[in-house]
Amino acid sequence: MQAIIEFFQAAGVFLLFLAARFGLLLAVLAAIAVVFLAGLALVRVAGRIRQRALGLTRVEGLTWRRQVAYSPGHSWLQVRGDQSVRVGLDDLAQHLLSCVTEVTLPEPGQALEAGQACATVRAGRRHAVIPAPVTGKVIAVNGRVRRNPSLLHSDPYASGWLYSIEPADASHTRLPRGDEARTWFGAEALRFSRFIEHELGMAAADGGELVAPGPTLLDDPQWKSMTRSFLRTPTT
Repeated sequence: MQAIIEFFQAAGVFLLFLAARFGLLLAVLAAIAVVFLAGLALVRVAGRIRQRALGLTRVEGLTWRRQVAYSPGHSWLQVRGDQSVRVGLDDLAQHLLSCVTEVTLPEPGQALEAGQACATVRAGRRHAVIPAPVTGKVIAVNGRVRRNPSLLHSDPYASGWLYSIEPADASHTRLPRGDEARTWFGAEALRFSRFIEHELGMAAADGGELVAPGPTLLDDPQWKSMTRSFLRTPTT
């Protein structure tokens, strides 16, 4: 009888030990979860603050930036403090060029004419030639986007910029910006949706968001038609 009592006492001590260890584990996991969720919340808050600082908003399922001008070929232009102009591709362009694998940029010091081929973006087996939106001399290029082409998708309006140019004239000041650019951008997003629907016979938008794989399903003539129409790719 004494042996049975001692067995149950030992078993009880062991179970209490296991319960204590399990409780400690739960406490540690809860603490980690709290820290993770707090960090995630801070990241989201920081992201919203950054979006406001950049003037980013959603227009017809795409991200649009207010503080820049837009060219007909879906390049954005931002005048810098030294009066140079930084050039990048807007969110509609990066939807056209999904799965970017390589970016070729002009060289510093290179003279460009508006409409002239100045950069190439490769998306898998296909590529698109990007025309210069203004005439001028290239004074800097973004080496980060050359090394990491995915920046065109993840941060098209900031760290995904392409190059800076010293404009030869003031033509860039006449490009649309503000509410005029927003209206044009929304119309272009709708035009792109209609293009994909017409060429592929499928809806290009899902719940207000453009479906990224659409352009990858185009055949070569359709791809060339899309890049000419939306990116103003120079004809060869």
